[in-house]
This record gives sequence, C-alpha cells and structure tokens, in this order.
Amino acid sequence: MADSADQYHDIEDRGKAEHFHGREEILGNFHRRLNRVKKDARKGTTFLIQAAPGAGKTALLAECARIAAAEQFAVAAVDPYKILNPRVLHKSIHKSWKNWRRWLAQGKVGIDIGLLTAEVAGGGAAETSLEVIESGKGGLLLLLDEAQSLDDLAAGKGIPFMGAKSMLTAIHNGEADRPVILLAAGLSATKQVFSDLKISRFKAGCYVELGPLSTKEERKVIKDWLTQDGGAEGDTTMWIDTIAAETYGWPQHVATYAQIAALQVQRAKGKMTSTGLQAVLEAGRVERTKFYESRADGLQEHHRKAIAHAFAEVREDHTQTGLVIMRQLIKAVGEAKADTVFKFALHKGVLDFRNGRYAIPIPSMRDWFLENYF
Repeated sequence: MADSADQYHDIEDRGKAEHFHGREEILGNFHRRLNRVKKDARKGTTFLIQAAPGAGKTALLAECARIAAAEQFAVAAVDPYKILNPRVLHKSIHKSWKNWRRWLAQGKVGIDIGLLTAEVAGGGAAETSLEVIESGKGGLLLLLDEAQSLDDLAAGKGIPFMGAKSMLTAIHNGEADRPVILLAAGLSATKQVFSDLKISRFKAGCYVELGPLSTKEERKVIKDWLTQDGGAEGDTTMWIDTIAAETYGWPQHVATYAQIAALQVQRAKGKMTSTGLQAVLEAGRVERTKFYESRADGLQEHHRKAIAHAFAEVREDHTQTGLVIMRQLIKAVGEAKADTVFKFALHKGVLDFRNGRYAIPIPSMRDWFLENYF
C-alpha cells in the first residue's frame, strides 16, 4: 500500500541545495568577478540574480558563498530591512559570518577555513551602514536575499532613501575602501527596485535572469537524491523519467519530488516499486499545489480569476501585456485598487516581468491558475 502524502512533511525545499548541479556559466562569471575584485577593490560591484519563486536563487547564493570563501572572502548575509541601522547591521553581519563559517567548515572540499582571516566589520562604532562595511579588512561578500524587499526604501524619500542609495552606490561602484561584492537575489521586480535606487547598469555577466534547470542537470539532481540519500538499487531511469515529467525542470519542484522519492526508496530498503513511485507522484503533486497556494496567498479568489482570464489566451511564449492584465483586474476590483493587486502579484512572484511583458513564471503554476480559476 502506498504511503500517504502527509508522511513526507519533513522535506526541505528552500535554502542551500543538498545536491547542486548546473549554473556553470553564472558561477564562472561570478568567480571571475571575485578575482578582479581581489586584485583591485575598485572592481567591486553588485551581482544581481533575478528569478521567479522556486528557481533556486538561495541555493545559488550558497554555491557562490563556497566560491567566495575559497578565494578568502568573508561571507555575510544582510537583511534588506536592517541595512540602514549601523548597530544592528554590525551585529547581524558578525553573527551571519559565524554561521557561514560553521557551514563551510563541514568538510567542504577546497576551502581552508583556517586561512579566512578577513575581519567582517570593525568595532561597531560606525555612524553609517557603509562605515560598518568599510571598517573591516579583506574581501567581503554580502548576501542580500529577497532583495525585492528594498522596494520600501526605493519608494521612500528623504534620509532612508538617500542612505540606501549612498551605501548601495558605493558598493556598486567599487568605492567601499575594501574588496566588496553585493550578491543580491530577488523576484522579478528586483532590477526595477535597484533602478529606483539609481543603480541601473550592471557590469557584463553581473546580471542574471534565472530559469529552469536543463534536462541533464535536472536528471543529475534526481539521481543523486535516489542513489545517495535513498540508497536506490538497480536502474533508476524509469523513476527519473517519470519524476522529471512532473517537475518542468523547476528547481523547487525537482528538490521536492526528489526528496520524497529518496524517502520512499529508503523506507523500501532500496527497492523502487511501481506502488512506491505512485506514492511519490501523489505526494509531489500535493506539495506542488501547496507551493502555488503559498505564492498566491493574499490574492483573493476574484483576483486569481482575473489573472487566470488574462492568461487564457496568450502568444506562444505564454506572456501577456500589462494592459490586458490590468483590464481584467479593473473589472474585478475597480481602477483604484487594480494597480495595488497587480504590484502585489509581482511581489509574490505570481507574475514575472519579461522583456516588457508579463508571465506566470512556472508552467505548472500557469496550468494551476487556469484549471482552478478560469
């Protein structure tokens, strides 16, 4: 008898990837930029990764952190809501670096943590956030996840806006008096947020729009989970083929289905049965729906119906104009509220901005909207 879906509740589909494959070109560009900054602090800049939910932004940040640590850069995460508070920023950078050192030290090949002597930030007496960053020594990689959350600062005026602009511009232009790279990741509105903060031009290779994994990369991830974590015995091809047909190459889906498959095979002591595979598919579909519900959370049913109707008829690339989407939203909520709902859908990653048009970024999420709300 197949296991019920709720027996797979302990899977992890966010954060550092247990089995990471692909993104070689992006990682190569990032590594080259690190080497330039290492030789000349004036080459410091912003490296921006923009993508829809579940595309693997956070996992990619972790891989970049490994590379930076191997190049003797300190690594620290910064909170978009705390970057303008020098005292809080100072404490959070130190705490973050301790956590990253602990993780990187766990047998990661090619990284000698003992050589990492860079001082992340100085004595904490700085009056501005930029001074906190400048007060340390050696190379520093700042990780800014969920960077679209800077939109409140970008939309504001006065001291907060000027403070954020000043700090981010100094890092972006290599004016931080030490080798610093800001590695930012966020949803599709993030590049516009940086533009609003007067950072609109990125150096070659330093802006990435993250998409799905290639078929080869996707299959490697699934196989690693099945064999290394699940202890699968025999040929895994049929299981990989079947799971890959459900995941669309989308990293979040790949990680979810593959972990469920590993748990199923582990419980079956390495055996890959047809009943077990069916249990994996059922549980994976449940988790996939939960993911879409979490992205759409905050959008009421009539909002969701308006979005579904806007995407009922689209061109081959499945994109739609902002005008068509707004027309549907105006019908649903009126002109005064339509723009607010539109921006909320962007902020949640339900909509993705692509070359002047908009898309529901994950193919299966688009299908879910049409099946449930059209």
